[in-house]
Amino acid sequence: MKAIEDGRAAGVPWEHFAGPLCVTSKQGAYQEARRMKADQVREPGERRTPEVARDHEERAAAEARAERALMLAQERRFPVAQRIGRMLLEHRDGLVLDSWAIYWLGEIADSIDDRDNPAKRARFTGWVESFVRSVHAHARERNQPSATTDDARQALALATEFTYDERPNIPRQAQRSQTGNPSGRERRRVSCLTEP
Repeated sequence: MKAIEDGRAAGVPWEHFAGPLCVTSKQGAYQEARRMKADQVREPGERRTPEVARDHEERAAAEARAERALMLAQERRFPVAQRIGRMLLEHRDGLVLDSWAIYWLGEIADSIDDRDNPAKRARFTGWVESFVRSVHAHARERNQPSATTDDARQALALATEFTYDERPNIPRQAQRSQTGNPSGRERRRVSCLTEP
């Protein structure tokens, strides 16, 4: 089967496979190749027919499309996930964590700034969601709150909204220069408001 697939990828016509496959026409070669493919992918009890191979290929293609769509959706959500991840790390002392939550928070901490391709960004988004589910599951099992401080509660609430609603309303931080002073834009806005 590998030889047939490689030959077809290189442009070898079906009639060249007729002899080796013990058939007399290019249609016969094609059908025999499909039956061979069905032998490779069929489940126990399925027949060895070209239709079985086609069904398996269509199912595999649909699964691949769904996986790509999920990855693109998770990548699109990455900037918000990254901001939420930073908030969770900043307020981690106020969160009640079990071993799984600690694991997911460790993954977030280790990789928050190392997300340079779509797959990594999508995985990071999934880690934030896994962390949230783990924290809430632990709180339900222990019948206790999942956070002990207001800042941690707010960070976890945003993470929960992100996980289940996709569009949390994250408060904007005041823009500051690297020295900690208000930005020029912020100073101009304030001066316009205070001038008579």
